[in-house]
Amino acid sequence: MKLEPECVGCLFQQMVKAFKTVKPDVSNEIIISAQQSLMSYLLKIDINKVSAPIVGKFLYDLVAKTLGIKDPYFQQKKKYNELALKQYDRLTKIINNSKDPLFEAIAAAAIGNTIDFASQHKIDLLNDFKSFKPENFKINDYDRFKNSLEILNKDDKKLLMLGDNAGEIVFDKLLIEVIHKIYPKIEIIYAVRSAPIINDATIQDAEFINLTKIVKVIEASPIPGIDLASSTEEFLKYFREEGGIILSKGQGNFETLYDIDLSHKDVFFLLKVKCVLLEKVFNVKIGDFIFKQRTRD
Repeated sequence: MKLEPECVGCLFQQMVKAFKTVKPDVSNEIIISAQQSLMSYLLKIDINKVSAPIVGKFLYDLVAKTLGIKDPYFQQKKKYNELALKQYDRLTKIINNSKDPLFEAIAAAAIGNTIDFASQHKIDLLNDFKSFKPENFKINDYDRFKNSLEILNKDDKKLLMLGDNAGEIVFDKLLIEVIHKIYPKIEIIYAVRSAPIINDATIQDAEFINLTKIVKVIEASPIPGIDLASSTEEFLKYFREEGGIILSKGQGNFETLYDIDLSHKDVFFLLKVKCVLLEKVFNVKIGDFIFKQRTRD
């Protein structure tokens, strides 16, 4: 998905938010200097050929370099991993005792997508848990996903799950455990970022929550989305493999996959709408949940 007018203003807001989040006492001069660098970058690139997450890579690398911190969101990621882990046992019990554990696990994974420091959406994780209802899925292709899993369980193909944020990864773990239990023949591959970027999950987050003990975790791209040009060979192998399912979590993955030919797989997007651009794309409101199958081209 190429940059839209709404994206440009949002990127500059993200930069200010990033500086203030990581270093609240940062000077205005430092922020403005970084904004000038971002302006110069936008003037040099072909904005008709890049998506917001690609620009986001430049933006957050610039913030990290300016502050002299390799992983500026390290403490925030740790905090939300720990917060999510505190809900793990309670949610596991609720999911396992429900009439439809798979649906409940998908709902939990969707709620986990609330955790995003780059979004316009205010983080209120516990309240989202309490207030979630099935109708929160304004687009809901759950039955199609369930049918695809049943076929996958017979076909010896793989489910490639594209992770998004730290903290959220805990709820993805819950979903993986439920899928393993219901469809034991499905091999699940979970992809994380190949380098620290915002609060997106990395291999270190997967290890911290013990996800690596139950599923194969691989590294994809060093951007807040999927960039095939900078993806690892291991990721490309699974991504390009014929057949199987891709379950894409979050907005960054959706934006970067939007214009890619994915006709060789069943693709499902699971995310929370966090900006005005996706309001237009899905014809929904900020805060709504989406579980949508991408139609084969």
